[in-house]
Amino acid sequence: MNSHYLSILSGYAISAILWFVIYNFYPSTWNREKIHFKRPAFEFTLAIIAGIIIIGIGQLYIHNMLIPNDGNVLIDSLNQILIFSPVIILVVIRKQSLDSLWLPTSNIGIRLIVGILLANISLFFYWITRTDANNFFVMIIEIFRYQNLSHFVQVFMEDITIALIFVRLSSWIKLKWTLVIVSALFAAGHIPNLLANDVTLLQLSYLLVDTIIAILILSAVSKSRDIWWFVIVHFVMDMTQYYGGAK
Repeated sequence: MNSHYLSILSGYAISAILWFVIYNFYPSTWNREKIHFKRPAFEFTLAIIAGIIIIGIGQLYIHNMLIPNDGNVLIDSLNQILIFSPVIILVVIRKQSLDSLWLPTSNIGIRLIVGILLANISLFFYWITRTDANNFFVMIIEIFRYQNLSHFVQVFMEDITIALIFVRLSSWIKLKWTLVIVSALFAAGHIPNLLANDVTLLQLSYLLVDTIIAILILSAVSKSRDIWWFVIVHFVMDMTQYYGGAK
């Protein structure tokens, strides 16, 4: 495994572990009832259909067939919202709450503060475990630039899409199987990119590690039923591919 990969794993792992520590001391912030559906299999099917449509719209974006953009961050952010709009449309049509996307409306400030704290700690662990890492403070400045707004929007929309699928699947089958299935799907999503870069079988085996870390992360996020804190961690870890160190 390369230094960047190991550092990403350590960053995500520490954020999940620390969230559980925080939860142990302040459970009331995150104690929310699990969402149930009358027809969970039907709702899960609709979520999968929404996911397929998202992939289709994403192809339009790749081929520059959404809102024309010459590098404007706001337009690109709007395009990201359009790509993932089936998630919002589905929830609105089904008259479902934001809780079904893990977007609780209470204590948002506290949730964001926890997210910022965990994101910076995760980035610190990334920094100390990567052999060719950039200066820690340089990474912070580069990652939290306005120019990266569309990346943040993309990560946010990705996370509520995962929540859409996870919440509906976990209402249908047992939580432990939902964790395994969604984590495995997350890891499998990297296979096309890996194959395109002629990776070895050993490198493909890293997907198992991806799955294990995803299970740990989703255990924390599903326990919190809260995207607000995690989206910041996810964004920061995702941006290390650009600002983490040597290419």
